Amino acid sequence: MPSQDTWSAVAGVKAPITRGRVRNWVVTPNYGALPKDSKPVNPYDDRNMATLASKTVATYVPKNGGTVTTSINVIEVTPTDLINACSTRATQAGWDTQKAVAINSVLVKGFGKIAEAKVNLAVAYAEASKTSDLILDTARRIDRAYRAFRKGNLKVVARELNITPKRLHKSWLEYKYGWMPLLMDVKGAAEFFAQQHVVRPPRFKVTAREEFTKNSDFSSNLQGYGGLPGDWHITTLGSYNMKATVKFHCELTNPHLAELQQLGLTNPLLVAWELVPFSFVFDWFIHVGDYLTGLTALNGVTIRHQMLSVEDSRGWTQYGPPTVRVDSTYRYNHSGWNWAASDRRYTRSNNFAAPWGLYPPVTNSFNFPKLVTSLALLRGSYRGNARL
Repeated sequence: MPSQDTWSAVAGVKAPITRGRVRNWVVTPNYGALPKDSKPVNPYDDRNMATLASKTVATYVPKNGGTVTTSINVIEVTPTDLINACSTRATQAGWDTQKAVAINSVLVKGFGKIAEAKVNLAVAYAEASKTSDLILDTARRIDRAYRAFRKGNLKVVARELNITPKRLHKSWLEYKYGWMPLLMDVKGAAEFFAQQHVVRPPRFKVTAREEFTKNSDFSSNLQGYGGLPGDWHITTLGSYNMKATVKFHCELTNPHLAELQQLGLTNPLLVAWELVPFSFVFDWFIHVGDYLTGLTALNGVTIRHQMLSVEDSRGWTQYGPPTVRVDSTYRYNHSGWNWAASDRRYTRSNNFAAPWGLYPPVTNSFNFPKLVTSLALLRGSYRGNARL
């Protein structure tokens, strides 16, 4: 395995600016001569590090004049110290956990794309009576509203169409969880039947991406040079960004089984979950549905090549402002310091978790449509006398 290391030579040298790189990679003989579809995914690691450290100068002089004494006049930290501080702060910020969550999320998303579910016939069959009731009830309400409109009775029109203040939530819920799923099922079914004429490619590629950013503040108060405990404010900030990409090169090895999977007929766990009341609300925060979809993604499909790339960028800065402290005898002067480190890590691998080795991704996204829906659900289930 070839490698390159320009960091070790500078890691222990106290210098204002330091840069270095560590790389490891795998070489496949005659890689360029191989057919494009047969080229393997070679593992690769690349780490770029850079540090900045200012010189610290500390002096003290008798208060009434006299000889200036210099107690510090050096760069106090090594590049290794700064990179280690950057890594430590990242761990304290929970970045290692966030990184694992992001990788799990992108894999769940990738397997969901392989599944390419069109419609869940089992769920549609189980809810057929509800769907027919929705269509029939809506048709009747529209008919009654039309008749009331012809008579000029706008109050009845508003009531039948659920556009009064006390009934508007019903229209929103009908749209969001009645008509929209129905229309999506119709769209998916149309795509599936069109696929029977324009056949799904026997070999296809799937790509999924996730990106996460996090900022953390570790600022604290220390004792200044010649001062008292807590009288010196040190600003310490961390900034983290991660991009994860997964690519699957797939082949249909059993097209009929893959088609059954697209119709939702090979995944009883997903059917059971979809039929649980208010499971969609749970999915707002923990994507159980997406996870269950991915469990049967490989039915009839074989992964020929797979690649997971992770770009993990970490930044860390610490600034201590110059200080002047005076006691009964001396005047203390400190230049402060300005330290920084950046650590970018890129990894590419071809060996990672299968669908059953993952877990449902957790998200904290709660946008405006979800807020409206939750209020509508509360309003629809409320049975008290007070107005919501």
